[in-house]
Amino acid sequence: MAPRVDEKYREEINKARIELENLVKSKEFSAPDFLRLAYASQFTIANSHHDDNAGNTTSTDDATKKKTQSPNNNSLKTIAKIKANHPIITYPDLYQLAGIVAVKELGGLDIEFVPGRTESLISPDESSLPDVKQSPAELRDVFRKVEISDPKHIVALYGGLKLATAGAQGANLKLDNSYFVDLVDKKKDLSPAEKALLDDPEFHNCVRCYAMHKEDFFEDYEEAHKKLADLGLPYSAFIKSKLEKSASQVKKVLGAQKAVGVGVAVAAAVVILSFFYVINRRTAKHSPHQFQ
Repeated sequence: MAPRVDEKYREEINKARIELENLVKSKEFSAPDFLRLAYASQFTIANSHHDDNAGNTTSTDDATKKKTQSPNNNSLKTIAKIKANHPIITYPDLYQLAGIVAVKELGGLDIEFVPGRTESLISPDESSLPDVKQSPAELRDVFRKVEISDPKHIVALYGGLKLATAGAQGANLKLDNSYFVDLVDKKKDLSPAEKALLDDPEFHNCVRCYAMHKEDFFEDYEEAHKKLADLGLPYSAFIKSKLEKSASQVKKVLGAQKAVGVGVAVAAAVVILSFFYVINRRTAKHSPHQFQ
């Protein structure tokens, strides 16, 4: 079952966020490592469900071996310590919270975090991530498993993944469009995946757009990251978050109105209707492959 996201849970989330922020700001732990962990968590769980649907099974010994051999082992130990301090928070929530903290530290994007992911003991495995040897078709296939098919989202997240897997060098980088600027000018030493980004017409258009327009990259990356992070988030958590946000907006509208009357009612109605429009859009896009 999904956790009960009440006031206590949100308080613990805020405390865990502060711990994560302090870790990356003090350089005790690098933001790219947290970002890579967040990516790996979603791809690993999605792959697990994909294998289950295909009839494949993984033994407990295999799962333990993967966890031991995972390059994310230091990241996992760090998250485990934070989990010990805040036991009511699920591991998937902590992984995605760490990723959102990392994004803000690396580029300044403050992505909304919605808690409520069902607990899972599946350990993030970096071998599930897209790699530099994949063709356009293979890139599309691996991202499709996490419900991402729009070329702009694939390209934007690939840019984030390059930073997250840059090793020690990643600590000195920022999550912006500089990777795409360099990629457009790069003439040699391209990986197969980078060739795919330049050779595939849809991917190439996104690369050139991001190289020329930093704000377009920020906008698309934020949208793509949230889509990835929210994969598997129960609808109850999403709806509750939207209701709370809508209620807050209504309060602001009411507080800004000096006269009570038609203007207030219309303003409140607009906020409420906007909320249901968002809910309907999300419901229409719901996939049976969402893991919960």
